[in-house]
Amino acid sequence: MDVTKAIENYIYYKNNKWAYITDCVYTRDEVDVKAPIKTLPNKEYLRLYTKIFEMCPLLAIPKTRRMTFSWTTIGLYTHDFIFQKVRFFAFVSKKEEDANELVLRAKFILDHIPEDKIARELIPKYNYTFNNLKAPEVDSKIQGFPQGADQLRQFTFSGVFGDESAFWDQAEEFYSATLPTIDGGGRMTLVSSVAPGFFKRLCFDAMDVKGDINVAEYTPDYKVPMQGVRLWRNPKNKFVVLEIHYSSDPTKRDPSYRASIEPTMPRQQYLREYELHWDTYTGHSVYPEFADIHIINEEPKPTAGLPMLIAFDFGLTPAAVVAQFEGQTVTFFKEFTAVNMGAERFLPMVVAELKLMFPTYSDLKKNWKCWVDPSGFNRNDNDERKTADTVRKAGFNPMPGGITWEGRRKSVADFLNTLDKGKPTLQIYEKGCPVSVKGFKGGYHYPEKSIDIAPNQLRPVKNSASHPHDCIQYICGGIKNIRVEQGGLSIPSPQYHKEQNGKSVYR
Repeated sequence: MDVTKAIENYIYYKNNKWAYITDCVYTRDEVDVKAPIKTLPNKEYLRLYTKIFEMCPLLAIPKTRRMTFSWTTIGLYTHDFIFQKVRFFAFVSKKEEDANELVLRAKFILDHIPEDKIARELIPKYNYTFNNLKAPEVDSKIQGFPQGADQLRQFTFSGVFGDESAFWDQAEEFYSATLPTIDGGGRMTLVSSVAPGFFKRLCFDAMDVKGDINVAEYTPDYKVPMQGVRLWRNPKNKFVVLEIHYSSDPTKRDPSYRASIEPTMPRQQYLREYELHWDTYTGHSVYPEFADIHIINEEPKPTAGLPMLIAFDFGLTPAAVVAQFEGQTVTFFKEFTAVNMGAERFLPMVVAELKLMFPTYSDLKKNWKCWVDPSGFNRNDNDERKTADTVRKAGFNPMPGGITWEGRRKSVADFLNTLDKGKPTLQIYEKGCPVSVKGFKGGYHYPEKSIDIAPNQLRPVKNSASHPHDCIQYICGGIKNIRVEQGGLSIPSPQYHKEQNGKSVYR
């Protein structure tokens, strides 16, 4: 062995992480039959990641699948394992077996470092047992842990790598217990595909928010250092977020790459894992018929002479949805939602907004058609009154929405499946109805585990999208009933009659 050359190489790779990653880190790729063992690709987005890793101890990477981030991250941790002493790294995954796989990847990298790059004699001797990789002579180790709080809080770590943390059941407990263990100079690196939950709130600096967040309402001050990459620093939780889309890889920018993947996966899974759609959900969507063609980006204007439509659904999270029906097309303008607000408080708030938004439709009885939850016509067990009466007192003339779930869902699906002169007969303004659009895209979904539920008893999961979508069903079902009553005709244009004072009033 050329000792001088070996020492020069050692110093070179110690001081140059990117050279170590591209020259010394070999990976295992079970998909590639011709070259299953190979070095990490020399990609500019990985070079950027390596620089940011060196600079930022708190790092979250929401990313597209198959971008080799897990391997690269493990490679970066093995660099410190080789060149530093007294290192203790935690590799965390959803299950114990998955965490062990991460540890085995670290061992694989160390086992395959080329002799002509770093002499074997200069690499600390290590031994592996299940979920443990130890280098006793430098007092360093890499240990695998399953998600959760209790497993990690007793240690002090040099670094913590969390893999696919967006899909952990106990991600928040893990974070709360682990962050203090790296206090004083440790690092935390969270790499994951995107999904609703704690990882999403962490990336958008909304960890104090309970439940899900609407990404459209969060506008981080991001930079775009290269195509397909967004980079920002969160002011509250101090994490740097490196968002990686597959278009950051020049070899994947051609439309043929998307065309080769999209048809092979369920649409929701594709959008989450490849297009970085945070607001996609598990379970089957109630409305697989929905597509982007149903979304309108320009704020719709009411058509004079046609009534406005509104539906209410009450409970702990009341909702109201506003629409208009013209020709064969129903257009949804606006949604209202609230939390822990009864009908007596919710209705005045909605009415005040309606009078500002639609001043020419101020007569709620004459200018509006209104539907409510059919149970609202029954006694309310809490105050012995009917919520339909509350709606009536607010100025509307309420009608009960459809009773059967199957009929209500079908009334919406019929609009989604129909075109009028080449245009969809259901349109929704996304900015005005963000929760409803999320629901159409999959947020309004059936349970993930529904195999034991009889088909005629299958119902959507109760969540933030449920109440607005009940309102949408009441409106679509109400329009359908009016069509039937009128022999298949659309809602007729209202007629305006001159009263003695010269004002026009809808009748």
